[in-house]
Amino acid sequence: MKKYLTYFLVILSMLSCRKGAEVCEKLERQPSIFPDYTEVTIPSTIAPLNFKSLDSCERIEAVFSGLSDNVFKVSGKQSINIPRKLWKRMSLKEDRMAVTVRTLRDGKWIEYAPFNIYISNDSIDKYVCYRRLSPGYELYSKMGIYQRTLSDFSEMTIIENTLMENTCVNCHSFAGCDPKNMQFHIRGKNGGTILKTGDAVEMINTKADVGLGCVYPYWHPSGLFIAYSVNNIHQIFHNTPDEILDVYDIESSIIAYNVKENKIIRYPLLKDSSKLNTFPVFSADGRKLYFCSAPVQDVSNHLKEIRYSLYSVDFNPENGAIGDTISKILEIPGYSVSFPRPSYDGKYIMFTRSSYGYFTIWHKDADLWLLDLQTMEARPADEINSDDTESYHSWSSNSKWVVFSSRRVDGLHTRLFISHVENNGKLSKPFMLPQKDPDYYDRLMQSYNIPEFIKEDIDIPVSKIKTPKKTHVTLQDM
Repeated sequence: MKKYLTYFLVILSMLSCRKGAEVCEKLERQPSIFPDYTEVTIPSTIAPLNFKSLDSCERIEAVFSGLSDNVFKVSGKQSINIPRKLWKRMSLKEDRMAVTVRTLRDGKWIEYAPFNIYISNDSIDKYVCYRRLSPGYELYSKMGIYQRTLSDFSEMTIIENTLMENTCVNCHSFAGCDPKNMQFHIRGKNGGTILKTGDAVEMINTKADVGLGCVYPYWHPSGLFIAYSVNNIHQIFHNTPDEILDVYDIESSIIAYNVKENKIIRYPLLKDSSKLNTFPVFSADGRKLYFCSAPVQDVSNHLKEIRYSLYSVDFNPENGAIGDTISKILEIPGYSVSFPRPSYDGKYIMFTRSSYGYFTIWHKDADLWLLDLQTMEARPADEINSDDTESYHSWSSNSKWVVFSSRRVDGLHTRLFISHVENNGKLSKPFMLPQKDPDYYDRLMQSYNIPEFIKEDIDIPVSKIKTPKKTHVTLQDM
């Protein structure tokens, strides 16, 4: 079959070279396109991978060929905008498509070596939810939480801070990719934590109850608990282009919120004045609480010596109690571990490794790593890392896909990339979240933040967010 496909592509190439041009030059290299979709693996339901040529040209053509007789051709002035029906017909039937690109420059057609787009049978969640905001540090510029449909280009606003004067919306989180259980924070006037459970929407004032802001939420798989870290957060600005900003804690501890009983559970074991405990996450079975911890340092002199390691403690899903023993899971000498995210199938923890601290979004050296929970061996996820920042990441509900933020495009704005996870833990070359117009990212002066896969549409009326039921929270020590 592959032999006949090769013959077909050669004949098609010869015919197209003769049409409408005097000369057709063939190059051995693949085309330079943006986004770079060469040799990527995609889910069958993803939106069309529209792209543009990075080489100057007057026109561009692309022939998409499956392993059967499924072939179509798309042309444009500067970019390839694929009709959704043609894309869907091929992506749902094939396991690979070959793409041959030709560009017209100075009256001459240039044909590039074909590249492949591999199509996985592993499904992906219907949506990805993220925050989008402008680069800023002191003032709340326009920002919002949005829901993007992965099978097309539609984006829906969940909440924007323009609806509430001088506020910040952040830290959206879901129980196992299920938006029926959701929470996010509103910072500023009349702020608090918006909690959605089923059809009910309420606001809890966690800051008033524990004295500091509750951040970095993570839901228990049962939906009955949310783990938070309680951080006294500070900023520091650097005077070099590669190091603009750092965020650090002078104290931090870990609590849990009992959703059913409206109780904040405080853990004396996890509130240690000599330790900075943060980034709590539950294991897939809900019986362990993982978190990052570092010794308290004199930040004025030792900021770049603050390095976090990964720890765990037993968790009782019946009452929210934790065990008596804290165990160190992972330490990388000379480096810091942050943003642990367990896969929902219990096989892995993906985390961010950087040279120090935890505010990795401005750390150019930040990379993603993968910890195998069977062998307890950690390795760099070099298949998806770049020379620039890789930071926040999350798993699909079936643990077959990861979405992560990266500054690899321009070094300033974070963009979203998706990678397929093979059965052996190997990751595919990531593809950029597709847009209808390939020039979209050139115009967008905002960054993506906290991407999370979700299974269903978020149903939360803005009226309930603006005027939520306010719930009193009690305290419990365990």
